[in-house]
Amino acid sequence: MPASPIAFALLSGICAALYTVGVKVGAPHVHAALGAMIITGVAFVVNLVALVLMRAGGHDIVLRPEAYWLLVLAGVGAAGVDVFSLLAYERGLRITSSFIIGGTSTALVLIVGFLVLQEPLTVVRVLAIALIATGILLLQTQGA
Repeated sequence: MPASPIAFALLSGICAALYTVGVKVGAPHVHAALGAMIITGVAFVVNLVALVLMRAGGHDIVLRPEAYWLLVLAGVGAAGVDVFSLLAYERGLRITSSFIIGGTSTALVLIVGFLVLQEPLTVVRVLAIALIATGILLLQTQGA
């Protein structure tokens, strides 16, 4: 398995694309809350298998108390992503408009990263953010 954080980020992006396509195609055929429970149930089983395999491979399974509450918060966020994505696609959001979801997420993560976590804000990062925002706007204007 790749050890690079970039490789893991790319694999995460591939999984996010799989999630988006699955939710878009499945949304019209399921109640949003039931769909979210199915997604969560499958994710639980896949993660349980990964946990067992990692433990069998000799990895320590650690959960510090300060991480627990942050992970609970992340779980609430994940549930919201499931339900609200299903509702958005059920009501006609185009898959090419999923950049609205990603753009909102990106903007909030950047704000937290720069203001709360004190990550460096450089000219190159500002330029990159502007290019991403411009790209999202161009995609949206072309999709209308």
